[in-house]
Amino acid sequence: MRKARRPAATALALALALQLGAAVPAVAADITATAGYENGNSPLNLTQIARYTSGQFNVDGGVMEIVAYNRANSFAYAINGQSGLLAAISLENLAAGSSVARLSGTDIDVKALVEAADSSFRYGDMTSVAVSPDSATLAAALQAEGYNDAGRVALFTCNADGTLTLKDLVETGAQPDMVTFADNNTVLTADEGEPREGYGDGIADPRGSVTVVDVSALTSEVVGFDAFDGRRDELAASGVVLKKGVNPSTDLEPEYIAVSGGKAYITLQENNAIAVLDLTSRTFDGIYSAGFEDYGVTPVDIDKKDDAYAPKTYGGLMGIRMPDAIAAFQAEGKTYLVTANEGDAREWGDEDLGTFYLNEDERDFGDEGVTSPTGAITAENSGLTGKVVFFKSGDFDGLDTGKDYLFGGRTFTLYEAGADGLTEVFTSGDDFEALTAQYLPDYYNCSNDNAVVDDRSGKKGPEAESVTVGTVDGRTYAFVALERTGGVMVYDVTEPASAQYVNYINTRDFASVVEGSEEYEDGELDKWVTGGDVAPEGLLFLDASVSPTGEALLLAACEVSGTVAVYQVGGAALSVLPFTDVDARDVQAVRYVCENGLMAGISADRFDPNGTLTRGEAVATLWALEGRPVVNYLMTFSDVDPAASYGEAVRWAASQGIAGGYGGGLFGPDDPITREQLAVMLYRYARHEGYDTAQGGMAIREFGDFAQISGYALEAMTWVVEAGVLTGLDGALAPGQAATRVQTAQALLALSQIAE
Repeated sequence: MRKARRPAATALALALALQLGAAVPAVAADITATAGYENGNSPLNLTQIARYTSGQFNVDGGVMEIVAYNRANSFAYAINGQSGLLAAISLENLAAGSSVARLSGTDIDVKALVEAADSSFRYGDMTSVAVSPDSATLAAALQAEGYNDAGRVALFTCNADGTLTLKDLVETGAQPDMVTFADNNTVLTADEGEPREGYGDGIADPRGSVTVVDVSALTSEVVGFDAFDGRRDELAASGVVLKKGVNPSTDLEPEYIAVSGGKAYITLQENNAIAVLDLTSRTFDGIYSAGFEDYGVTPVDIDKKDDAYAPKTYGGLMGIRMPDAIAAFQAEGKTYLVTANEGDAREWGDEDLGTFYLNEDERDFGDEGVTSPTGAITAENSGLTGKVVFFKSGDFDGLDTGKDYLFGGRTFTLYEAGADGLTEVFTSGDDFEALTAQYLPDYYNCSNDNAVVDDRSGKKGPEAESVTVGTVDGRTYAFVALERTGGVMVYDVTEPASAQYVNYINTRDFASVVEGSEEYEDGELDKWVTGGDVAPEGLLFLDASVSPTGEALLLAACEVSGTVAVYQVGGAALSVLPFTDVDARDVQAVRYVCENGLMAGISADRFDPNGTLTRGEAVATLWALEGRPVVNYLMTFSDVDPAASYGEAVRWAASQGIAGGYGGGLFGPDDPITREQLAVMLYRYARHEGYDTAQGGMAIREFGDFAQISGYALEAMTWVVEAGVLTGLDGALAPGQAATRVQTAQALLALSQIAE
C-alpha cells in the first residue's frame, strides 16, 4: 500500500471535514447535523439525526455490520462482529434536530443464550439479523465453529426493554451469511459455503445453499444447487463465473437475498450471478448472469498514481459486477431488482500448507514491459504507471479469453425479473466515481482504512456494498452504500429504466484520526480509522409508518468506525444558500459563516469564495465570533478609522493581543490578509479562548515551503496545521499567499467547534 502523510490527528481537525459534509467529531457539546450534498436542490433531502457508537473500531472492518428494527419496542438491533455481541439500540423519542442525537445501547450475548439452550452446537459467530414484518420474531444467523458444519437460525422474542428471549434453534446449511424474512412465518438464509481452508486434496469446499425455515413448525429445508451440475456449460456460456473443474453445487456461493412475489432472489457474488428460488416449490427457477460493465464504453479511473479523478475508456476491459447486496420492489405490476456491484476476490487457505489460493492478478505498470493479462493494455498505450488488480480469468469459465477483467462494477444495476429470467434496464455507469470526485476531490477513491486520495482506483473504486429501497411521498428510491469512500448514494427508481440520481450523504470525518487506530509499516503510517461513520456495511430503510419519528429513516451499520448512523429521509432541508458560485464541498462552511453573521456575500447571489479578505475584514469575523464586544481601549493605529465597519473590531483585537500592526502606528486594514497572518490571528484567538494549543510540530515540517514561514508566524502556523484549522494547498502551506474568503470560512467553522 502507498504510504501517506498522517492527517491532523487532534480532535480539532474539523475544517476540511465540515467543508466536505462530514460530521464533526464529538468534542463539542453536540455533533453538528450533516445534510446531503443536494439538500434543497433535490426532491429528497437527507440529514443525519442520530448516531450510535459502539466504542470499538477496526481498520479491517467487521465491527457494526447488519442492523434490523423492531417497531413494537422501537429498538434497533445491530451485530458487532468484533465483540460477537448484538447491540440493542433504543430509538424511542428520537427526533430530528440541529445536532446529532447520541444513541445508547445494551449488548446482548447471543452466544451465551444459544449455548445455554444447546450445548451440542459449536458456536462460531453471528453474521446477520432480521425482524419479522409483524415484529413478533427476531432471527439471527449463526455460523458453526467448523467451517464445513451446519449453521443455525436462532429465533427470539423481542421484549419491551429490548432484551431477547430465545424461542428455539433451527439448523441451516454451511455458513449462513445472511438472514431475512419472506413472511412472518418463513425465514431464509444464504448459506455461503466458502472454502476457508483453501483448495487441495482432502480439503472440503462446502456446498452453497439457501435454507428455508418454517418458524411455527421449527423445521427447515436446505435447498442446494445439485440440479445445475449437469448444466455447467450452459451457465458458463451465459456469463456465470465458475472455477474450472468445480461443479456448480460446490462453487456457487449465496451472499444476499431479496424477496418479492413469492420468489427469492439470491446473489451469488463470486459467481457474478443471481439465482431465483420459487418459495412454494422450493426449487430454483434458474441462475442468471449479473452481467458486466464495459469500460470500452463507460469511462473508469484505474490510475492510482495521479492523485486525481482521471476516467478513461479501455477497449476490451470489463468489470465483473459480482453483486453483494440485493433489494427488490414492485413497479407497474412487475418485479425489479437492485444490486450493489461490489466485486469480491477469493482468498483462502494457508501458504505454508500449500493450500493458499487468490484469484487476483496484480500488474504494476510502473515496471518495464508489464501489460494487462491479455497484453491489450500497456503502460505506453494507457499512460498507467501504478498497480492495477485484474481478475485471474484463466482459472475460471464464463469469461471471454480475449478480454481483461476487473473485480466489481463500481455501479448499481436494475433488472426486471420475468418468467424468462432477468433483463437489465439500468446501470449507473461512471456516476459513483464522477460524483464522489465532485464532492470529495481530496478524498476521491480513498479507502475505508485510510484517507489517501486515489488509493482504491487500481482495485474496485468506491465499492458499492449494500443497497435497500424505500418509498417516500409516492416515489421509490434506491439507497446504495459505498464501502470504501463512504456515504450513501440515492436514486429515484420509480421509473426503473430512467432512474435518476437525487442525492448523496457522507458523514465520515475525513480529516481526523481515531487515536489508537494507527497502524504502521516500515515506520510509516499505513492504515488508520477516520472519525464519523466509516464503511457502511448494512442498510435498513424504515418507512414513515413504522419509523419512531414519523418520518422515513435510513439506518447504516458501519463496520470500520463501529457506528450506526441514522438519517432522516425527506422532510425539510437545511436553509438553502442563495449563492450560485459556491461549490458543493464548501456549502457547510459558507452556510455557517453566513447564518451566524460572521461573513456575508458580496451580492445577493455571489459569495466570491476565491476572493481575498482584508486584514480589517478578518479581524471583524473574529470579533463577530466573540459576540462583538465593546471595549474601552485607546487604539493608536493612524490608518484605522474608528467609525469604519471594522473599527471597533480592531480596537477589541488590539486590546486582547489578537491582532497587531505593522509598526510605525500602521495596521493595514485594507491590505489582503496572508495565510500566515490569518494563522496568527486564529492562534491568538484560540489562546484568548483558553483552547488547548499544545502542538507536536511535525505535520507542518512535511510541507516543502515550510522554510518560507515568517519567524513571528511559525508557532501559529504550526498549531493551525496540527489542529486542521488551516490545510495545505496542493502540498504547500503558501504562508505569504492571500487567504481567500472560503478558506477563512472553513477556518472559522473549525474554530467555532473547538472544545475549551
